Amino acid sequence: MKKIISSTLIASMLLGSSVCSVMALEENSVDKGESKIVAEVFDYGESVTSVVVDLGSVISADELKEDAFEVFAKNEEPEACIGISTGKTYYEGSRDITNMYVNSTSIPDGEADAEGQYVVIELKYGWKEYVDGVLTTVKQSNTCDYDIVMKDGAFSIFESLNVLLDMHYTITSNQNLGNLKQGDQILLTNDDVYRPIAGQFSAGKSNGLTYRLYEPTLGEGERPLIVWFHGNGEGDYKGSQNNVAQLLANRGTVAWATDEAQEIFGKAHVMSFQAPDTWYYAQKDGLLEKAYNEIQEVISKKGIDPKKVYVSGCSAGGYMTTRMLIKYPNLFKAAMINCPALDVATKRGGETPTDEELASLKNSPTAIWLVQGATDGTVNTEDCSKRLFKALTDGQELVESRHEQELDSDFTTTETKDGKYKISLYDTTEAGKLQFGEDFDQDDVKTLVEFSNHWSWIYTLNNNPESADGTSIWKWAANYNVTDTSTKTDDKTDNTQKPSQPTTDKTTNSVKTGDNTVMSSYAIMMLLAAGAYTAIKKTAE
Repeated sequence: MKKIISSTLIASMLLGSSVCSVMALEENSVDKGESKIVAEVFDYGESVTSVVVDLGSVISADELKEDAFEVFAKNEEPEACIGISTGKTYYEGSRDITNMYVNSTSIPDGEADAEGQYVVIELKYGWKEYVDGVLTTVKQSNTCDYDIVMKDGAFSIFESLNVLLDMHYTITSNQNLGNLKQGDQILLTNDDVYRPIAGQFSAGKSNGLTYRLYEPTLGEGERPLIVWFHGNGEGDYKGSQNNVAQLLANRGTVAWATDEAQEIFGKAHVMSFQAPDTWYYAQKDGLLEKAYNEIQEVISKKGIDPKKVYVSGCSAGGYMTTRMLIKYPNLFKAAMINCPALDVATKRGGETPTDEELASLKNSPTAIWLVQGATDGTVNTEDCSKRLFKALTDGQELVESRHEQELDSDFTTTETKDGKYKISLYDTTEAGKLQFGEDFDQDDVKTLVEFSNHWSWIYTLNNNPESADGTSIWKWAANYNVTDTSTKTDDKTDNTQKPSQPTTDKTTNSVKTGDNTVMSSYAIMMLLAAGAYTAIKKTAE
């Protein structure tokens, strides 16, 4: 990126901004024009990476001063959250500015222009930076919060879910610039957010399951379809901003619409479902049938090649993916399953697949690649990915390969000789973490960061796992040659087992894919009465 103002633009000049001063200045608010909040989705979730200011008239780049603007953010939890951890306000304060440049269009491109009508203000963002023991960067930049929400608007059951924050950004001009005068303010909210990839997904619903659909620029011929099943933290709840969390909480949806994925899969449509509650209710609530019917509808209406339908899911979504494979063995060409939550399914309202059900997948033409941490503290690797892989490959000759990486965790891939079934298990540190190379500041230099040992889906979503011959997981899925030796199976009866109440764990406010935490109203009221304003979070599952 070309920078015309150094990244040493410092937030210290912003720290004096107070709520009172900003609120008083709001009397000076002006027409926002094409000004916007820019939010991008990363492995850990969505962050606001910049704001764009519409000056109303063209200026030259040399008119822009280093302290031309201040950016103040107030992000609030929606009303459905009880907000034990943070109260109503999630973050309130100045955003740290790293760079500004003049742009000739309202869409930021990282390239400074000699003149233009817009100023792009780049903001500090990233994963879990602490200053004097206080979580700063992720709090400043997050657009979502993983918090406790009321289910159905009543004090009866609560769940931990990712919720979209209500964002209020105030941009204050410190100089006369274009049509702006010193002291003028531009006020931006959720309605003004620009999302480069996530914004290309349209909303859909027909048979009771909401979903988001990405449609590529089409040429001649039928196109592939990639189906994504999110983890439990992205389920819907009454009163939420519906059909959003599965786009923003991690790269689970948007990864498939990136240039790399689209090139490998050949201009694929991407379909990302949202569970109305939890995928563990797939059988008892008829979610398998609903998902199947809506996939068929998209295949029919969008000219999808039925022989090129792929599926991927993580955690609870990995459970849902496995259940779809069992019930509809001829639907998918290839499946990329990440840390499937098979072991906890029954106690969370689902039905852990039997050995017979898993073994039946050998009769399906669907190729399967499993990905998980060698040790997973949320769903047990032995009882999940390893168990499924053993059922698929029992008695077959296997090939094992070791893959060492500079920043990302090293991993071992084990596969059948025909390449139909594979499993990649990633090393975890002594502290129980998975390691990743992340380029948070977008300077094309990755640095080491550690996430939960459950977050193995990040590797798949970055096309990281490889087979013995160096073929990446996406290329394997796209190019696998299916030999149809399958036998059709009858649909399984929906499970009507009542959901149990899992134990609640504590984690940070960070955005993640998570299994739902169910709490009684009595427990909540006791916590409130005791003044327990600590975060009650559930690790992703």
